[in-house]
Amino acid sequence: MDNNEKLKAIKRSFRLFMNGVTSQSMREKGLDYKINWGISQPDLRRIASSYDKDMELADMLWAEKIRECRMLATLLCPAEEMTVEKAVEWSTSVDSIELAEFLAFNLFQHIEGADRLVKPLLDTDNKCLHICAYHLATRLLRQRKPLDAEAYAALLESAEADFRQADRHVVHAMVNCLDYITGSDSLYAEHTARLLKEFGLDAF
Repeated sequence: MDNNEKLKAIKRSFRLFMNGVTSQSMREKGLDYKINWGISQPDLRRIASSYDKDMELADMLWAEKIRECRMLATLLCPAEEMTVEKAVEWSTSVDSIELAEFLAFNLFQHIEGADRLVKPLLDTDNKCLHICAYHLATRLLRQRKPLDAEAYAALLESAEADFRQADRHVVHAMVNCLDYITGSDSLYAEHTARLLKEFGLDAF
């Protein structure tokens, strides 16, 4: 079966897992995809388990601009073939927190040079990508993968701006990230601790 046929088969399978109630709930919460079948994340993982990872297929799924296709793209993309440049290109059209988190957790944290993604994600005015960047940085630090000076500088600068915006989703991801840095042996731990104290978040 070629990738065109696989794409058709994947889209046909959505009918078996669709959840209209979930889809409607997502729309009410602002997750207004072009097409949204409301398929749960565990079911999407079940669908993905039927296919081998394939860069071409992942690109085709991402290009569909359908919630389920894009989330499957993060699961079926081979991390070793995803470059930082291509990751930035994919990220430009991310418009939901859910998808941003899927990218960070399923794909971005595993690619070569992932730390170089943090700054480009934070250099946008897209709150979803800021959430992605904070989650990505946290995951990399937990794996004891170092962040470069540019990434740390971007994190600390963006944290101040994001705190003022007071979006709870962004602040939650940001605080988790900064809190992890504070508890690490990073050279930036003391600076980060001071920043959290300034925010009044040092007790969280």
